[in-house]
Amino acid sequence: MMRTTTTFLGCLIALVALVLQLLAQEKPSNQASAVTLAGTTPLTMQGDIAAQIVAGADRFLLQELERSIPQRAKHWARDTSSAAAYTQSLQPNRDRLSYILGVRDQRRTFQALEFVSSTSQSHLLYEGCDYNIYAVRWPVLHNVHGEGLWLVPHENSLANVIAIPDADQTPELICGLAAGLPPEQQFARQLAANGCNVLVPTLIDRTLSARRGRATMTNREFLYR
Repeated sequence: MMRTTTTFLGCLIALVALVLQLLAQEKPSNQASAVTLAGTTPLTMQGDIAAQIVAGADRFLLQELERSIPQRAKHWARDTSSAAAYTQSLQPNRDRLSYILGVRDQRRTFQALEFVSSTSQSHLLYEGCDYNIYAVRWPVLHNVHGEGLWLVPHENSLANVIAIPDADQTPELICGLAAGLPPEQQFARQLAANGCNVLVPTLIDRTLSARRGRATMTNREFLYR
């Protein structure tokens, strides 16, 4: 989130700096245009003004991050007396984070996962000795579904796990259904083999592509905007 904010702020500052640089390079055509406005001073920065402003913004954000570290504890009131009390004590912080991120739509409740299949593709993607893998989805918001893979052990599950892959990894990679990841890093598969009920959601990746023939950005940045 901080990276996205920094990128947006940097682009905005760079645009303002470019305009100021162009204005500073213009030679006044008459005496009136050379008059300094009240409350302002002439722009006297030298070199790449845009780069200097962006670097200054970066230094400011990094300093604010460092300053926030000793202040963080006062924003939390953790109650460790029980699991339920701990969850309840974190709720104000979760609500605040949801507000900051803009996650304000009412989430959909559901009773069970839905299998994803068609006349040509079964929802059962893998059938093994210890567990099966299914293609599933679930409702999240209005007309929005999450999708992923569900690894179900044959015996009673020891635990329920949501396995989050890296943003550049597919669920198939960490489940061992696709090549490209060493077996020891396929942690969703390992969890299922040891008796865990595992759900692996599909994440929005960082693939770069042109948007409507103009700006090139990742899928994640495009979604955020």
